[in-house]
Amino acid sequence: MSQSYLYRYETKGIQKWILGGRQLRDLAGGSALVEGLTDVAEAWARRAGAESVLQATAGAMTARFPDLQSLETFAGWWPLALDDWAPGLRVVQAWVPEGEGLDALHRRLAVRRNVPEVTGFEAGPWVLRTGRSGEHAVPHPIRSEGRSTLQDAGAVAKERAWELTRRKPGHTTAGLGWDRFVVDVDAWPDGPVAVVHADGIGIGRALLRVARDPEGLSRFSVALADVTSEALGKAVEVLPRRGDRFLARPIVAAGDDLTYLVPAGSARVFVREWLAAFRAASASRQDVLGGAMAAGAGIVTVHRHFPFAQAYDWAEELCTKAKSAVRELGEGCAGVIAMQRVTTALAADPAEGVLGWCLAGDSMPDALDDLVDAVRGLPRGSLRRWLTAIEDGRAEEARKLWERAREVARPEVWGRLEQSLLAVGAQPADGMVSRSGIRVVLLSPGTAATPLRDALALAHLEGGAGHDA
Repeated sequence: MSQSYLYRYETKGIQKWILGGRQLRDLAGGSALVEGLTDVAEAWARRAGAESVLQATAGAMTARFPDLQSLETFAGWWPLALDDWAPGLRVVQAWVPEGEGLDALHRRLAVRRNVPEVTGFEAGPWVLRTGRSGEHAVPHPIRSEGRSTLQDAGAVAKERAWELTRRKPGHTTAGLGWDRFVVDVDAWPDGPVAVVHADGIGIGRALLRVARDPEGLSRFSVALADVTSEALGKAVEVLPRRGDRFLARPIVAAGDDLTYLVPAGSARVFVREWLAAFRAASASRQDVLGGAMAAGAGIVTVHRHFPFAQAYDWAEELCTKAKSAVRELGEGCAGVIAMQRVTTALAADPAEGVLGWCLAGDSMPDALDDLVDAVRGLPRGSLRRWLTAIEDGRAEEARKLWERAREVARPEVWGRLEQSLLAVGAQPADGMVSRSGIRVVLLSPGTAATPLRDALALAHLEGGAGHDA
């Protein structure tokens, strides 16, 4: 009797592959290609002889094969098929005898992910590079049946995918057609763009419960996909519109993973809605998922012509730190949002001086909204000079600027600011947060952190920030 096997593949760096496109439509086309991988991989697996597909999302699949021969047939051909479907997207794959279980499969896959890859460049160091992604600026033919370079192959595939799928609904687009989104950032109203990345917490631990139950994995995966889709559907509804079209560029929505580009002024509300809906939707399926799930999110606001791939790296880092903050805060926190505004590609650690904002229950603390409103009533210029002195480490100058701002402000306005600072765990004496609390958590302990950094940015991005005196 032949031995059955469990197999899994995962793609590497999906968001980077999508966001590295040179043309704006490459981003949407790349998302369409990745989402299409679910059906393509399943079709190839069944053609090779797979007994069942236990889990399939954009960029990953777990399947059961009846014998080693059929598995090796698929594993040998799949990287080639994937490269034809999405040129340049990297893949890792692993398999184990079914008796070893899913936990052994994931351990082996983790080992494979850490094997360094040898890559070669098509062009030398003197070639022109594109400002958006930093990649080689080798142009691709607008109308071409051939593929002359690797860069051309990826770009042409993305463009074809965009033309074929832009009216089809999908998980990445919350069940809507791509034509329901204004995906061209340059067609949005003037202003910065936010790169949003959110990720669920505790998925690995939850998977351990079904480590030796392949059918349980299938039920878990379906439930998690439904949760993410339901949460995204509610989050999309709060985005600004042009007619019946949403201002957003969907990038990835798979499993518990979400990446979107949205107008900066809408990012906080969009993420807050997704986190709350993710928590509620997972709670309604806790019999399969094992309980209500929390999540972390990173928001990086950049100029619309900033390299989005680099901004995504920072958003992912903030998301990772936000997830750690959720674990630190415990069950009372349904999610944490970390926000950063970047104005230069030479920025250092994006998490330095950044606070994580806790989503308590099913809504963001009113204290943050109160603080933003309080900032709108104060001179914006004075607070910005104070914040610059804080970030530059000029402590004495910052102290004097703070005292001066208090002297010139109307007592009732400054009193409201002090109450709002206390509500979020900051000290009215200097506007700083010295330790993590219920409302906020220090993502980089030891650095200067003030909630006014986020409040000033939000007041400006979400409409009005007082006067500039």
